[in-house]
Amino acid sequence: MHSKSLIIFNFISFQLLWFACVFSAAPGWSLPVLLLVVLYTAAHLQWLESWQQALPLFTTAAVGSLLDQVGYSMGWISFNHHQSWVSHIPLWMIALWLAFACTLNVSLRWLQCKPLLAAVLGGILGPLAYLGVAQLGAISLPSPYSLAWVALQWSVAMPLLLWVRYTFNHTVDKRHT
Repeated sequence: MHSKSLIIFNFISFQLLWFACVFSAAPGWSLPVLLLVVLYTAAHLQWLESWQQALPLFTTAAVGSLLDQVGYSMGWISFNHHQSWVSHIPLWMIALWLAFACTLNVSLRWLQCKPLLAAVLGGILGPLAYLGVAQLGAISLPSPYSLAWVALQWSVAMPLLLWVRYTFNHTVDKRHT
């Protein structure tokens, strides 16, 4: 269990990384912010969780990135400052998912046993976050289905990603007893 100060640190760190990722959407900044988030993730694993948590952490980041990839491929999310010929989501969005994955076992751990609440919060807060990113000029939501997709994506992703972390935590606990 993490102390309140580490939970607060994790939450504030994510907020700062969120802004860093969004503002790095401008050309030339995606790779440096991805490297920053990778360094943060390594420090996170070293000092807040453990390296045993690397697999579920990277798995949850990959699942989130894949969900955004689906929205991007369907034309429900577009990334400003992103070359139209590039078929994958930008690096800053992958970095954002990696930063978010660092919260699932620390500041969002309290949601791990509350899948319905996680789905509701994801369905509400996910679209609000994407609207914020759109207001900051990093993405566009060009389709009438864009917000519906984001709400569905997050209402499925939140409980799923939290379940992955919860399940892995219990697998590790059983191995150590």
